[in-house]
Amino acid sequence: MGQDVNQLADSAKSLYDQGQYREALALYEQISAAQVKDSELFYNMGNCYTRLGEMGEAKAFFERALIFDPSNADAAYNLDWVNLRITDALVEPRQELTEWLSIVLRGIADANTWAMIGWSVLAIATLLLLLHRFGNIRVSWRINLTVTLVGLGLLGAGFISTPKNTNAIVISPSSYGYSEPSTQSTRIVMLAEGSAGKVLSSEGEWHYIELGDGRRGWFTAEQWMRVFPELKLD
Repeated sequence: MGQDVNQLADSAKSLYDQGQYREALALYEQISAAQVKDSELFYNMGNCYTRLGEMGEAKAFFERALIFDPSNADAAYNLDWVNLRITDALVEPRQELTEWLSIVLRGIADANTWAMIGWSVLAIATLLLLLHRFGNIRVSWRINLTVTLVGLGLLGAGFISTPKNTNAIVISPSSYGYSEPSTQSTRIVMLAEGSAGKVLSSEGEWHYIELGDGRRGWFTAEQWMRVFPELKLD
């Protein structure tokens, strides 16, 4: 599969360089369908959507690229470029403290790395405890406690660094928000392509979304693209 993915990526890049953006995107989507989670892949998909003039999708994929690699400067630059051209979009959703901390930690290492180091440190703490109890080596309880706390802290960093982004982007020219998950309910807001919100819950073909200005409403799910769809909603 690795060789096939590399071949698809090379073919997609060649098509992109030739200006065949839709065809290149189709190949990148095949790679994504193979469960490849890579910042560069999502960055390339964002570029294809940008060239095709589909700014909502472009914004979503640049944000997705930054989830998997917060240090991806090219994705950050292109996201800013897209946002400057989405003039009718509402204010962006507020970033929670835990989201900010998650981004900072992922900029250092991914969640799996944090967890692996944490379990390794806890294994060392266990070994020190066994040596103290059954061996001839006397280890201060303060050292063992410190090593244990460090290990738990690293495991906590792994948990916090796991992406919990619930943002979604409008990918249709417009999207209406309703008071209930039905087009027969009261229409409360109309959003332009590129507007963003936090998905609070889903019900059938509807998302319940909180906007950056605090308003909430039900929106048709197919008109939105979740930035991190792997995250299960409550």
